[in-house]
This record gives sequence, C-alpha cells and structure tokens, in this order.
Amino acid sequence: MDTLRTNHGMQFYGGTPRIAPIVAPASPVKLLFVTSVRDVGGDDSNGRIIRTAEGDRYMEGTVERTIHATRSGGPLHGILEVAGIVTDDLERDMQRLGDVFPVRPAQGRPWIHPLDLQTPDGGLVASPAFTHSIPSGFRSLPHSDVAGRTEQKRDWEEQVLALADRLGANVIVSDHLMMRIAHMIDESHGWFGRVLNIHPAITKPDHPCRFPGKTPTRDAIAQAAQRETFTGATLHIVDAEIDHGPILADIAATPVFASDTPMDLRYRNYQQGKLPLFIDGMRHYVRNILPHIDSLDLSAPLPPFRHVPVSAAA
Repeated sequence: MDTLRTNHGMQFYGGTPRIAPIVAPASPVKLLFVTSVRDVGGDDSNGRIIRTAEGDRYMEGTVERTIHATRSGGPLHGILEVAGIVTDDLERDMQRLGDVFPVRPAQGRPWIHPLDLQTPDGGLVASPAFTHSIPSGFRSLPHSDVAGRTEQKRDWEEQVLALADRLGANVIVSDHLMMRIAHMIDESHGWFGRVLNIHPAITKPDHPCRFPGKTPTRDAIAQAAQRETFTGATLHIVDAEIDHGPILADIAATPVFASDTPMDLRYRNYQQGKLPLFIDGMRHYVRNILPHIDSLDLSAPLPPFRHVPVSAAA
C-alpha cells in the first residue's frame, strides 16, 4: 500500500502495508553524515553569522539541527542518533576559500557548527573521535585519468563504508556532497536504500519548480525573474544518478524573489525548507520505511514506491 500525507506543505512518500504497522526502533538508528566543508561552509556559510535582507542571521546547518533534534525532548530523540561526520575536503579546497575554514575543526577557526556543540551524551561533535576527515583525493587527478579517478573514488567510498561499519551506522546521509555516489550502493554491499541525500530544492521531474544539480539557488532566482517561483527541499534515496532516487519527503513552500541574493534565499530556504524537511523526513524514514527496507521495491526512480507482497518478500 502506498500512502501520501502532508504536513505544513511537506509530502511524505512510501507508506507501510497494512500487515506492517509503524515500527518504532528498539534502539536509535545510527546515522553517519558525509559532507563537504567547502560547500556547506564555503557556499552556505553554516556555523556563521550572515547578512540577509532581514538583517544579520546565524546560519544553522543540517548537522547542527540534527544534533539538537536527537537530544531529550527533541523530535528525533530515541529514534535516531548521529554516529559521526565525514568531511571529504582537500587542503587545496580550503586555500581556494581563502583559508577561512581549516580541513579539520581547529580552535579559533570558523567551522560548520559551533566548536562547543555537544552530542546528547556530552561528547564534542568537533572532536577527532566524532568528525572524521577522509579526503576525496581522486578529485585532484586529471579528468583524463578515468581509470585512476575511478579506482581512487572506489577506495574513498570503501573507506566511508568501513568507518560506517566501525561506528555501527545503519544509514549514511549525504549533505551537500557534490559527487555521484555509486560504489557503496551496488548490490555487493547491501546499502542501497540506506544511503540518503538531502537536496535544497525539488527533484521531481514534473514539478514546475524543479532545481536539481549543483546550482539550485542560482537557478531558482533566475526563474523568479520570469514567473512566480518557490523552492524547498527533497530527502531521497541515493541511486546511480545525481538528485534522482526514490523520494522520501519533499516540500516546495519557500518563496523566491528576483531581488534575492543567493544568501538571502539560502537562509530563507534553510529555515522554511531544508532543515524542517530533513528532521521530519528522517522521522518518516526511520519509523515507516527503514523497518521494511528489504521488502520495498525501490527499482522505480519516482515515488510512491511499492511494497513487495509478503509472499515475494519472504
């Protein structure tokens, strides 16, 4: 049975069959974030005070919001915990940003969240035990070296999977990781359906405000110069194509104005789209989808995905 429900403009895809009611996990699902500081920090200014048309604002990121949501009383408490964070940046990435951010968290330097941010058990999120640097070195090879880039990228994905296994992570979430994930979701690993992406725009092909790819903010502002435009966010399962896999939840309620600067729109969309969609979307995924992931037909690229009959899933 496929279901679709809405909440403040959010849509949630992929329901649970009648024979399988909502399941609250016996212990919290463990999530491993994979992100790029050059993007969530350099482009989106996570962890910093930014200037917007409404005044100076603090730019909270997905990692920080999720940590808060897993604390006692939070919407993810008891069903999800963050097991760790992977950053993939190279030293040259930070140099191109003017050395604003270090490759690893460092006292006295900006980071993508406050350096004193603590996990629910009191550990420092910015500690080496929690935030892990696995540089994506394949990006430094020339594009003509297809074999070398492919081999090194496979090795990078293997390192992420090895860390996930060591940390006991059940789910991997890509947040502004600007690369195609392919190796870790192939059939040999059993991770397909457990690797997710949060994209700051709609990805449905038939949506009038669809902005996939690397420049969703710029594309939304460009469209707003021509007609009324809204943007939002999509939480989806990662498949072999970028911004393409089965959708778990989405929202398109953030207004876009032709006069917006990129930072104006990013801040507005984080508040109205990306952050609330991620938290509520993960609640939906952990409670309604993940317990049945092995009996779901995820072959179709678009929602709603189908439940495999009990006899076929047995």
